[in-house]
Amino acid sequence: MGMFLSKGTGDALRAAGALSTVGLAFVLALVIGFWFGTVLDGWLGTKPIFTIVSFFLGLAAGVLNVYRIVSQAYPKRAGAPQASAASQGPQAREPEAGTGPDERGLSDDD
Repeated sequence: MGMFLSKGTGDALRAAGALSTVGLAFVLALVIGFWFGTVLDGWLGTKPIFTIVSFFLGLAAGVLNVYRIVSQAYPKRAGAPQASAASQGPQAREPEAGTGPDERGLSDDD
């Protein structure tokens, strides 16, 4: 089976495998944050304060986990162009070879 997969297919399957953990990592960070806050509120007697604070800390940790997983699944390529010339407008395009003025007619030596 492995001999029928190309390099691009293997990379796509690795990315899909990494991205399949996004939901679990996000929900787990929320649940752990909420649980930790509830336990801390029970020990200290401060009913909703640490539960709310740790819930939002868990939310931030979940977002950070999602960002890390997605950036590992889709790394930036070193040689990839940032934007194409077509998307930058007509003033940013370079003239094609052979379409400019002839160099012989531009000299002032005559």
